[in-house]
Amino acid sequence: MNSWIDITRPIDETLVLWPGRARPRHRWEQRIAEGAHCNASFWELSAHSGTHMDAPMHFVQHGKSIDEISPDVFIGECQVINLGSMPMDEQTANRYAGTKRLLVRTTHSVLHADARYEQHEALITEQAASVLLGSGLLLIGTDRLSVDDSRGQEFRLHNILLGASCVIVEGLLLADVNEGSYLLSAVPLRFTKTEASPVRALLKETASCVGSPIGM
Repeated sequence: MNSWIDITRPIDETLVLWPGRARPRHRWEQRIAEGAHCNASFWELSAHSGTHMDAPMHFVQHGKSIDEISPDVFIGECQVINLGSMPMDEQTANRYAGTKRLLVRTTHSVLHADARYEQHEALITEQAASVLLGSGLLLIGTDRLSVDDSRGQEFRLHNILLGASCVIVEGLLLADVNEGSYLLSAVPLRFTKTEASPVRALLKETASCVGSPIGM
């Protein structure tokens, strides 16, 4: 496989939103069809719309903002795994100890016509988070819009992961991605003093990734 795989949610009428979050709005400021010299548009959206990255500042007072995250965190080799609807437990986490960037596929990569958001449990247990963080996890991503239980208000995993300076990428599209090693590029906008940003997330399977040790 030589081409990049786009795992970013399109920002259009199919966009799934976290309950209560405002839908992105787009309007044209200038249109060639209306006599302007160019097309120019304006977007208004939450930093947590669609595929996005949470920086520590999202839940940690004085935590790093999105512009302070090193590109070495969100560009590099990663591991994609498929958990289905089950949370990752400590035993499973031990299999991926040493992974620096981990993308977790669940059942949330399917786009529903009515753009509804399905409820879910936490992505991983706190014990699993401890194993992964203790072995150097820098980034965790998921096709869900939250790593936490969508029905709760404690956001324990956000606090644990971001508190350990592990960034979170949420809202990925992983339905057509097989388990394995890939090169990840998930670059956020360089918003200053901001807790999150939309990202364009891409994967590429390369000869150097296939069969390479996890965590490189």
